[in-house]
Amino acid sequence: MKIVTACETPDLDGVACMYAYSELINIQGEEANYFINGEPRTEVHIVCKKFNIKLNGIKSEDISNFSKFVLVDCNGLGYLYNKIKPDNIVEVIDHHSLSDSLASYTHMQRCQIDRIGAAATIVTERFKNSGVIPSRESAILLFYAIISNSINLKATITKQRDIDACKWLECLYDDITYERIKEIFEEKSKINEEDLRSEMECEFPLVLDKFKVIVGQLEIANLEAFIEKNRGKIIEILKEVKNEKKLDYAFINCVDILYGYVIIISADDESKIFVKDTFGYNSDENYIAKINKIIQRKEMTAIIRQKYKN
Repeated sequence: MKIVTACETPDLDGVACMYAYSELINIQGEEANYFINGEPRTEVHIVCKKFNIKLNGIKSEDISNFSKFVLVDCNGLGYLYNKIKPDNIVEVIDHHSLSDSLASYTHMQRCQIDRIGAAATIVTERFKNSGVIPSRESAILLFYAIISNSINLKATITKQRDIDACKWLECLYDDITYERIKEIFEEKSKINEEDLRSEMECEFPLVLDKFKVIVGQLEIANLEAFIEKNRGKIIEILKEVKNEKKLDYAFINCVDILYGYVIIISADDESKIFVKDTFGYNSDENYIAKINKIIQRKEMTAIIRQKYKN
């Protein structure tokens, strides 16, 4: 049996890919299931609740019984469940920058990493090219994953393939409509301020030879009002994470998912200078830089890796 899995605490893209791709593998005659490592992100719960989708993958205690793993929306070992061994990874589907650990997957039979809006686009294309119609649940998860990951197809990383995948999925089921997107985005924006640190996605540093940096991300509607209310707490959390993890720099990329702009908040003067030197974005006295377009964290980390090659 193949086990399809994504990174720890997966977002909607990761969950959609593992759910749908395990379904496709089963339809094509090979047994498969999926494994969710940790608690999925808030948006996963919102979409599943709205469309009555049940997630029933295998339990973590069963992982050691399997020897074939497929990584989706992930290609590095650093974010995986620690019982998954590199030699047991047989396939990768992703849209992020290549990780150094990819070379250690000695038994990998297939690898597709395309720089597009969402890994869910690749899985959708696998269904379409195989002449297989995904289930209602898989189609819904894939559609809203592409929409979410590409910020409603507005992000700079969005490609025509993402747009075409959404059009194909939209035609399959009446549940899939663009009218529901605003509803889902606004529901996603109801952040519990007591749980703000987990929502900021700032726990996994990017480690290079020269430094360690955290690039957090928040995706919410009505961003400026949220920042005005929570800027101090966000900076406090960034400083806390920076100290805990002994980082050189820490900042967060905040995306307004309705109106298509970004606000970057830096933890301190050093991080503010790093943002300016790396991306050319000037921050004000409140450590805020506003950019009138969408740039996503994955793009930022790719720029960092390229600019400061090991």
